[in-house]
Amino acid sequence: MLPNIPSHASNCKVSVLMPVYNAAPYLVASVASIIEQDFRDWELICVNDGSRDDSLSILERFANLDSRVRVIDQKNGGIVAALQRAIAESRGELLARMDADDISVTTRFGKQVDYLQRHPDVVVVGGAALEIDADGDALRITRHPSDSAELVERLLTRHSALIHPSVMMRREAVQKAGGYRAQYQWIEDHDLWLRLSQIGKLSNIDDVVLGYRQHSTSVCWQRSNTQRELMNTLLQEAYAERGLVCPPDVLIDSVKTRAHGGPGKWTRMALRGGHTRTARKHLKALWKSDDSWRYKCRMTLEFALRYSTAAAGRKAETGSEVLPDLSAWRSRLAA
Repeated sequence: MLPNIPSHASNCKVSVLMPVYNAAPYLVASVASIIEQDFRDWELICVNDGSRDDSLSILERFANLDSRVRVIDQKNGGIVAALQRAIAESRGELLARMDADDISVTTRFGKQVDYLQRHPDVVVVGGAALEIDADGDALRITRHPSDSAELVERLLTRHSALIHPSVMMRREAVQKAGGYRAQYQWIEDHDLWLRLSQIGKLSNIDDVVLGYRQHSTSVCWQRSNTQRELMNTLLQEAYAERGLVCPPDVLIDSVKTRAHGGPGKWTRMALRGGHTRTARKHLKALWKSDDSWRYKCRMTLEFALRYSTAAAGRKAETGSEVLPDLSAWRSRLAA
């Protein structure tokens, strides 16, 4: 049975912004995790950004089941254009981000709404994330600090401070900051956090609020050189706006390459997170891949060295159990 659905209203507490582009393999779980939130006063604005797969069809089926799911179909314009459209169409006092391949923990919205009500000086709050692979298997938990000054310091030294699809923001602050900017597409979140930090405080809650999916088609793996170039420009601008000189050591040569995403990367992440079963799966996949023999041997040695420590630490890093079981939703949509 579907959960009880509040009657449609012109206004709501939370507007969820979800850009969608060719996300069909993961989209059912992503949208279902919003519908199953304990906090019920929300609308989900899904902007289908020119998808060429079955994403639009899936979204329309959800919209027919739940009137709080709103679908906007547009030509492909990129994530910033999709987010700008979603904000323009939204009606909530608070704006929550969600990606079409991630999974929200059932208690996420309730915890973040409560936090913002208790901390009126905070303009954006994120949370911890359980990073998962393409199959949904656990890799590791990522947490960022909660202190605003520490988060700003991280941003100004090109480190992450908030996990973008985990955040909830005050609409008024986002509008005052000018929203997302197209010139910083691919690092649009880092840009927005820096501008929001000049309006109010940033924060994170310690609880895991998101299953954060990692796969080789993610932006962070596909656009790393572009992101690096843009980050140099953004940080120079951010320091200048604060009347400071950008330290040379925060600027990175754009020709450097980031290690590619793939089974070797996921093996290492899973080992560090204590998820040995996931690590074994990706190590096996690595040996079937086209990666070099030297890289395969190096990762196998690292696996062997880290395995006993990872196995011993497995109990210390829990979190996979907080993700909801959404397996029944595919049959619900098909019915």
